[in-house]
Amino acid sequence: MRGFVKLICGVMVLAFGFMPCANACTFVEVEAKDGSVVIGRSIEWGFPMEYTFSVVPKGQTFTASYPADKVAKDFKPMTWVSKYSYAGVGVTIQAGLDSAQNDAGLNIEGLNLPGFTEFQTVTPEDRSVLALADLGDWILGNFATVQEVREALPKCTVWTPAVSAQGSATIHFAITDKTGAGIVVEYVKGKLNIHDNITHTMTNSPPYDWHLTNLRNYMTLTPKDMVSVEREGYSLHQLSTGDGMTGMPGDYKSASRFVKTSLLRSFAVPVDTAAEAYSLTGHIMNNVDIPRGAVDSGDYEGKPMLETAQIVLIKDLKNNKIFVSDYAHRLNFLLIDLNKLFAKNKKIGPVLFSTFISQPSIDITDSIK
Repeated sequence: MRGFVKLICGVMVLAFGFMPCANACTFVEVEAKDGSVVIGRSIEWGFPMEYTFSVVPKGQTFTASYPADKVAKDFKPMTWVSKYSYAGVGVTIQAGLDSAQNDAGLNIEGLNLPGFTEFQTVTPEDRSVLALADLGDWILGNFATVQEVREALPKCTVWTPAVSAQGSATIHFAITDKTGAGIVVEYVKGKLNIHDNITHTMTNSPPYDWHLTNLRNYMTLTPKDMVSVEREGYSLHQLSTGDGMTGMPGDYKSASRFVKTSLLRSFAVPVDTAAEAYSLTGHIMNNVDIPRGAVDSGDYEGKPMLETAQIVLIKDLKNNKIFVSDYAHRLNFLLIDLNKLFAKNKKIGPVLFSTFISQPSIDITDSIK
């Protein structure tokens, strides 16, 4: 059976092959003392998208794609039967998923990395060859932990075709499992780079190691206020609380979002339960929300591309739950219990989220007496 669902890579191949680059994403992971691992993920675009939800059951047969003109004549493409079910969110024009997790608690997020991504070149000597469009299916169908992915991925050559004059897909990955282990996977100058995700965050360009270096510019930020300071002959007293964070970037550049989410996560009081982790994750994600009109990234087909966080996901990897909200209903999150869907072991979707998200907030007026 040909690739059942093309995860994540078909994701950006279509979108970035034919449209100006107008996509900003933010990722953060939060752990609770009860062992829960919760992920927050936003997907930003400058043009309207329809979002879908899909489930891929285990036991599906896949065959990887390969560039036939660059491999040996006796080459046999990689095949596998998925050991795990997985589910996630995508957009209709891409026929893939931006964000997905499997029933073992392994999660993969694809975020844009323009200007730096360059996938590998296939040679006749390569035998384990995966197209970018196969990568999500291969990872989520075969592996349960980050360590398994870390060991297996360097043994494969990952390629992608150019889809337009603008080149091929530009994407890197945050991969996390239900223990909280996390890596960032990037292909830069044709080389695979795997970074430990020590900040438990990720945004967009530049690559992850650059963001770590940039954090050194914010070492003096602290949640502790400086209430007063003595100068020669006079004293100064703070005008407002929060002055320890003076200098925190407030713009929407990927570098600024990385700094903000990393520091807010680091400074946050540890949480005890999954429910508290959901709340903390939501508060961190709210700090990088983009009101429509705050980011105008250019024109597309005669209209301004006003980027917004079109969809926000909060994902529980231990308990297999997804909470989702769109821009128009940011105060409402829908809950999807993946364990119930995985138990059916059947293909579901793609189902349009707009079918469900259009419900208004719950009105409790009549209950107030």
